[in-house]
Amino acid sequence: MDTPIIVEPDQAQVYNLGLGEAHILVDGARSAGAWWLGEFREDPGFMTPMHFHPQQDEHFYVLDGVLALYFAGKWLDIHPGTYATIPHGVEHAQGNTSDHPVKFLAAGNPAGFEKVFAELDLLFKRISRTDPQFQIEGGKILAKYDTKVVSPPPRRT
Repeated sequence: MDTPIIVEPDQAQVYNLGLGEAHILVDGARSAGAWWLGEFREDPGFMTPMHFHPQQDEHFYVLDGVLALYFAGKWLDIHPGTYATIPHGVEHAQGNTSDHPVKFLAAGNPAGFEKVFAELDLLFKRISRTDPQFQIEGGKILAKYDTKVVSPPPRRT
């Protein structure tokens, strides 16, 4: 890639996460497939299943609030100004176990996973997240984008 990338906030692709939003700033088309970048807001109660990405490394940088990350058998609270990388193949879950929204930047390399947000947005428009069918269809969507779901998220104690 030999061209600078400049993306204004109004050029982001915005997707509903059910309990939050994803603003995808750089996708595979903009990065020649090398990486993706988004700004995220996750509201209290948002949680991913325990999963791993066979090919993608995932990166987080917390802007505001507390992001909960689970890996290596324990939950860690990631505070503003903190950066974390989850290498491909590492089982993890992430979400918001606090009482306030969390805002963070997330990125992945290579690109491709960012496409999951458009499909999940459409799913949220069709099915309530509390409907058992949501988990089934959501799992199929995740599987298309380098994500292997392992289990529900571990309980936070």
